[in-house]
Amino acid sequence: MVIDGAWATIGSTNLDTRSFALNEEVNLVVYSHDVAVRLEQVFADDLGYAHRLDPRTWRRRGVVDRLLELLSLPIRREL
Repeated sequence: MVIDGAWATIGSTNLDTRSFALNEEVNLVVYSHDVAVRLEQVFADDLGYAHRLDPRTWRRRGVVDRLLELLSLPIRREL
């Protein structure tokens, strides 16, 4: 996460109660314009590899994906 092009945090912590209370996670927080700019560049580069997933595409996902989703239901709170 980059805020105002000057403050950045990198790590595994999600911004939710579980991550703060139960999970053993860590973040690095940096106050640096250079680091913030570089992270924004990396994110922009990553967008080049991303693809849009719209509701129509989601509904057309395959049988294997749907089966894996069903099998993961009992542990969904842990994922």
